[in-house]
Amino acid sequence: MKKILLSVTSAIVALFISIVPSFAHVVVKPSQIGVAARQVFTVSVPNEKDNPTIALRLVIPTGLKSVTPNVKPGWTIDIKKTGEGENATVTEIDWTGGSIPVDQRDEFYFQAQTPSKEITLNWKAYQTYEDGTVVSWDQNPDSMKTMSDEQMEENEKKNLGPYSQTKIVNDLAGENTPESTSSKLIETEKKSSQAMTLSLAALALSVVALIVVTKKRT
Repeated sequence: MKKILLSVTSAIVALFISIVPSFAHVVVKPSQIGVAARQVFTVSVPNEKDNPTIALRLVIPTGLKSVTPNVKPGWTIDIKKTGEGENATVTEIDWTGGSIPVDQRDEFYFQAQTPSKEITLNWKAYQTYEDGTVVSWDQNPDSMKTMSDEQMEENEKKNLGPYSQTKIVNDLAGENTPESTSSKLIETEKKSSQAMTLSLAALALSVVALIVVTKKRT
């Protein structure tokens, strides 16, 4: 029994260790959303060093439209664009002037309309600390999975980390089509009807049993 408990504990610890690093960097959420959707994105920024984070630069992937950052008290927001007028495209959002203390985190928000086709958005971000250190979250996460321990250590020394991704999926097809939705509703109604029938049958049997028991007593 002790060996089993030890094995289970070790497995849980190993799983926890493997999961933690995936959250310990700048991440843009959600990780998946439908095509042409208007979405409020959340940029999660942890402070992993021994001095405050004082700036964040987020590069906006190609294809996003109507990019509008939320007001962030204590922070100055600078929006960089290319083009003019209706053809202007937001390429970057910079948050400066604020502070994320040591061992704490903060979140930054902006709204945008996603592309009208399936694509993966790569969120490259640059986190600046009070001592001037800049952590570049701009490395391909797939490439980093195949790195050796030595390469990972070298990346950490250079303050390089993986960027997060958001998958744009066609939620207007397949399971989410009107026909599919209608079929699901019909199936749900059938199951509800069957459940109701079984419940009524059980209730009827209970009543009959109660009558029989009562007659026997009398």
